Amino acid sequence: MVDMTGHTICITAAQRAGTTALQHALDATGSIVNYGEIFHTDPQRVPKPDLMFLNFTRANNIGFADIMIADSAKRIADQYIALLECDAHPKFALIDVKFNSWPILSPAWRYHSREPFFFECLKQHDAVFVFIWRENLAEQILSDFLFRKIGILHNLDEEQVGRQTFEAPVQQLKWLAINICRSEAYMYSYLQSYAQKIIIKYEDLFHGGILTDRFKTAFAKFVDASFPNGRLGEIRPNTVDKQRIISNYDEAATAIMKTAAEHRWVYR
Repeated sequence: MVDMTGHTICITAAQRAGTTALQHALDATGSIVNYGEIFHTDPQRVPKPDLMFLNFTRANNIGFADIMIADSAKRIADQYIALLECDAHPKFALIDVKFNSWPILSPAWRYHSREPFFFECLKQHDAVFVFIWRENLAEQILSDFLFRKIGILHNLDEEQVGRQTFEAPVQQLKWLAINICRSEAYMYSYLQSYAQKIIIKYEDLFHGGILTDRFKTAFAKFVDASFPNGRLGEIRPNTVDKQRIISNYDEAATAIMKTAAEHRWVYR
């Protein structure tokens, strides 16, 4: 057991990879304080709005120019991580950083493929990373497509959708699939030599809405958590029939999975 009381657990993934459900499940253990997507700009989408990064910068009069310079950006990152860890103490601070959020706290003049600046800072604070990737990339991307059309993230059912149908923009979604695959490959490379990590497929994370023993065993290496029996949290898998709602579902799903097979080299 690694003594990391007061440190940070960072979940990272693309959208619709089970991160919010995992937040709620870990919250039920009583071992963490959940801060959610810290770089989100909508206070209604985070558990503790006062401590989201946007409000932290406002409260401390931090400007864009402060983040542009490496030395001051490092001080800001360290201050923000310390703030979350202090607020969470003696529990763990749990944060969620989506792939497309890493550049938000980063100085200028960095290649997009370089290890994210804030990622490096979290490593220096001995953070534990939970990296989730979803084998069925078509379901992941088409779930995100429906969210952007309907505006409901979780627990979506047929009644909420009604008689609506949508045509998926296949070429656009193929490009999204390529970007997700590349982001996954980068993230995997950043974590390969880092010990304090859990790399897990979405399909191995939950079974019937319950955290799997595989994840619990991996998590127990870093956090002394007691998992209650049964379903953890209030997030449920969406129950809509995507093949009914998305008029060209088969075409879109086939194109996305073919793209994944071509670009997901690291997971083959």
